Amino acid sequence: MNIGKEMNFSKLRKDLTGFFTGMRGFWISIGAVFLIMLILLFVFIFPLSNKYAKTYKDLDDLTIPLENYALKVKNIYNDKWITSKKLETDLYEKELEKCKSFLKEKDNSLETVFVIDDPTKGPVRIEDEALWKNEYVKRVSGLLTKLKANNITLGEGALPFHNWGSDIPTWDAISPVQKKFWILEALVNVALNNAGITKLEKIAFRESSFTYNPSLVKLYTVIPITIQVELQADRIKFLLHEILKSDIPFVIEGINIMSTDKTFSSSSLIKNDDSMSNPIINVTLDIYIIDYIA
Repeated sequence: MNIGKEMNFSKLRKDLTGFFTGMRGFWISIGAVFLIMLILLFVFIFPLSNKYAKTYKDLDDLTIPLENYALKVKNIYNDKWITSKKLETDLYEKELEKCKSFLKEKDNSLETVFVIDDPTKGPVRIEDEALWKNEYVKRVSGLLTKLKANNITLGEGALPFHNWGSDIPTWDAISPVQKKFWILEALVNVALNNAGITKLEKIAFRESSFTYNPSLVKLYTVIPITIQVELQADRIKFLLHEILKSDIPFVIEGINIMSTDKTFSSSSLIKNDDSMSNPIINVTLDIYIIDYIA
């Protein structure tokens, strides 16, 4: 009887031992899995979560001003705004066309070719190269005669008129020379118009301008020149006025003034005469002429 009870107790203890051993293994397994999940959480998931949270916040911070800007734009770009901007654009285009028309009108003075009086047709444009050359020589001679008659002294090579010699020019060669003639004629006329010039020292065409903006080449190019004159000091403002009001579109880039030991007399130039109150000055003008591109 006691033996049976001992066997049952031994079996029960074995079963309980097996049960608790199995439970311990189970909880050990659960604990290991939980530990691995904690490791993954702190090593991988938690940093990624913080990164995603920061990214979301950055996007949220960016979204708010974009939404505000969208609302602002909606309020700005309404029908009234569009109409206003269209009127501004139309006004700008009109003013631009006025500027282009002004430049084109001024440019007509440069683009004109000599005309002569025809007994039946009246003034006609010269079409023959030889006739154009004869007219050129005649007009150059006329300008030189007027300067001499007005007691305006010329420096050596002061006026760079073209010397064709015995050659008959082609129209390709005539075109730039024709423009330069109109420029020189306009400056001679300024000197003849009581501008106070006593000596026309030199007029020289330059290769490039000092102030012209090349980005404007689609609208116009320029013809740069330098003018050196001896001038009555009190006539400097009149000289500049006469140049700027010319039909030729002159633009003054720079001016340099130097004193001399000369003074002006209606009969002669007298040196070191304290009784004369109108000194002679040397004036150098850097100028360019606008050559409009149609």
